[in-house]
Amino acid sequence: METTLKVSGMHCRACNMLIEDAVSEISGAQVLSADYTTGAVKVTYDSDETLEKIKNAIRKEGFSV
Repeated sequence: METTLKVSGMHCRACNMLIEDAVSEISGAQVLSADYTTGAVKVTYDSDETLEKIKNAIRKEGFSV
């Protein structure tokens, strides 16, 4: 499955990288794109549980989803 999450608190390319790294550690999840200028993070995931893990990983990095 694929969705675009609205993420606030992203200010630079380093923020994109933090989110990409955090999500890459989750089995069944992948960031297709993260754009700090729009606050959009496009992800793929294999289940609703994985989507919740993605959101929690992004929050853990200090961003709002």
